[in-house]
Amino acid sequence: MFVLTVLRDTLKIVPEDFRKTREQALKDAINEKYANRVLHDVGLCILVHDLVEIDEGFVQHSEGWIWIKVKFRMIVFRPFRDEVLVGRVRSAGAQGIDISM
Repeated sequence: MFVLTVLRDTLKIVPEDFRKTREQALKDAINEKYANRVLHDVGLCILVHDLVEIDEGFVQHSEGWIWIKVKFRMIVFRPFRDEVLVGRVRSAGAQGIDISM
């Protein structure tokens, strides 16, 4: 149900985050971009587990932020085929069903 998935991305660190450590700024940027989002063929991203590899950052011309290539492990909710999930129906309407798990 919950798995660790390795992902790669190039993230930008804005000047407001320069006061944080590099690792904390990257984790915040990853969580802001990926948390509570569904990636095709990956699943629902929950939060970053750890940083595997961090490359050196670079600044593009006329920009104030730093771009950093990072490899990280993300905790992902991905139900397996034929897996039974137990939950309660909170509400149902024309828009769909809301279930708590």
